[in-house]
Amino acid sequence: MRRTQVTQPSTVRRIDRTQPATTSRTQTTAPSSVDSLESSRPSIINNDVSRTNPASALGAESHCTPVVPRILHLAWYGSKTRPAFRFHHVISVMSSLRFIQPQHIMFWYDRVPTGKWWTFIRQKINKTTTTLMMMQRDAPKTIFGRPVYQDEHHSDIVRLEAVMKYGGIYHDLDVVVVRPLGRLYCYQTTMGEELPNWLCNGFFMSVANATFLRLWYESYRTFKSNQWNYHSVQMPGIIAREHPGLVHVEKDTIHKPNWQDPGLRKLYNDGVFYNWTARNYAVHLWYRKHNVDYDPESIKRLNKTVGQIFRYIFYGQYHMIR
Repeated sequence: MRRTQVTQPSTVRRIDRTQPATTSRTQTTAPSSVDSLESSRPSIINNDVSRTNPASALGAESHCTPVVPRILHLAWYGSKTRPAFRFHHVISVMSSLRFIQPQHIMFWYDRVPTGKWWTFIRQKINKTTTTLMMMQRDAPKTIFGRPVYQDEHHSDIVRLEAVMKYGGIYHDLDVVVVRPLGRLYCYQTTMGEELPNWLCNGFFMSVANATFLRLWYESYRTFKSNQWNYHSVQMPGIIAREHPGLVHVEKDTIHKPNWQDPGLRKLYNDGVFYNWTARNYAVHLWYRKHNVDYDPESIKRLNKTVGQIFRYIFYGQYHMIR
């Protein structure tokens, strides 16, 4: 695969950080372009990574030099039909506030989320040292001249361009971080295995402009909308096999259990429990396969793995609460 110089598409420059003035830690000054954002906030682009990765975020296992900045990227696309922030989204963000302790959350969106849980999580972020940066960007309609139709593909492109530009950590809003990421900060790029030879883009972390990300991005020159996960999941697996030194792969600590049976039963069946405390850095909930709304009261006696995880993040304990 050719290692071609990557030029960011012009649509990346469409950034609007405007946000209703209800949260004092939300950035509201809107730069005219990514370039002006870089000059006005150099700490985002040129992080002193050792300074911005405290021991509590690295975890006890880290005995190497961290290179990935604690910038968390989240993406919110397709909200025209699903506008409300939900409780499992809150759990996802709370888990990162606890275990990643990001310096910045760059929240990429086409439309601002709505609902009580969006208000709740903004207030929760405001009580931390994390800065919430609202990064408005219209859904990309093309990539390398090829049309992009699906909301999921819009999000795929936005997240890849964001991490390639700024570095940091991306995870889906149904991924729950369950312990500090430790040594994962020390690799140029890290992805987790979804299925054999498939690397899931629901969680990845990297330095800015990493070679692996550039090769991955270049692969979109052959993008076709009818290929559901080829460029988002299968292609990074192909690149990893061709260039194994460019990416660190976690086999079973991020996307296991996976979305296939019996993985889903381990997450959602009553009385069935997956030992997520033993190895997992994160648990991917594959929520579109479950899609049940919970709340702080209902999770107290939820007798399944997802109940344990929700209680652990929301209440600080995984045992059932009577």
